[in-house]
Order: sequence, then C-alpha cells, then structure tokens
Amino acid sequence: MKRWLGRGWPAGLLLLDLIGPWAPLVGQGLPGEDFGRWEGGLRRCRIVSTSRQAPQQQTSSCRMLRLDQQMEGLLTVRFLQPAGSGAFLDHQLVFAGVLAEGTRGMQCQASRCEPRWPLRLRVSAVGQAGFGEATAALGLTRAQLASGHCQLDGRAFRCEAVGSEGERWQAEASP
Repeated sequence: MKRWLGRGWPAGLLLLDLIGPWAPLVGQGLPGEDFGRWEGGLRRCRIVSTSRQAPQQQTSSCRMLRLDQQMEGLLTVRFLQPAGSGAFLDHQLVFAGVLAEGTRGMQCQASRCEPRWPLRLRVSAVGQAGFGEATAALGLTRAQLASGHCQLDGRAFRCEAVGSEGERWQAEASP
C-alpha cells in the first residue's frame, strides 16, 4: 500500500522532489566496472573437436587464453592461436555462458580485469574461427547453441560442450 504525502505525491517521490534532477548521481559502494578483459599465455593447450561432417577428432593447439566479461555474471572463455605468417585471422575457440552459482565474476577497472579463481561457467554457446575444416578455409567465425561447462582455477583451464547436432568441443590448457 502506498503512503501518500501532501500534494498527492507518493512518499518515495518526495525525496526526488527535494533533491531535484540537478543533484549528482553518484554510485555508492561500487567496486569498479563490471566489464573488461584478462588474458594470459599458455605453455600447454589442446583443443579437440568432432562433428557429423568430420567424425574423426580434430586436434589443434593454442597459445593464449582470453577471458571477456561483458557484465558481471556473463563470461566468454577464448582459446587463441594468434595468426601466423600468411594468415590474417587468429584461430579461436570460444565458450560463452553465465557463471555458475557461487562463482564471483572478475574484478575489473579501466576495462582490465583480474579473475577471482576458481571460475565455473555454464556454457550456452560455442564459437570457432579457424579450428575445424569448415572454418579453416574461410576464416569465418561460426557460433551455435551448446551445452557444457568450464572450470578455470588459474593453474588449469578446461572447457567442454556439446552442440545440438552432436558436435563436441573440448579445450584443456595450463599457463
């Protein structure tokens, strides 16, 4: 039930009436931004994928891990093989989703983030460019719905997912 004050205004609007639209809006207690990026080099990385078109496992490697946080709770985990000579696009396998319950997002400031290990991700989509036969020749990024998970603890990174048509992706790496 609303409580009404003089002039027919609800009680909560009286405060707005007193401070007016010219009052500065200051965020209180916010630790920083909720978006940004973290990346690190990898000593060991193995990417395995299978599909109906290529039932044999395709194995690749990568040299970098990149975490992108679009907002707190949403995360992409990107396994990258930077473009070499003659190639113009990085090879990448991307797992996207939401952080599992009890997992805290990265702490970000000025678009730079620090992970708060461990990070557990519920994967809802996978994208790839340059990994797999279909995208290697074209250099296109292909994304699709998937179901899976990632476990990242700072010493080891592991993601796996399954697509709606039986495709499988798995990535394991360590710094």
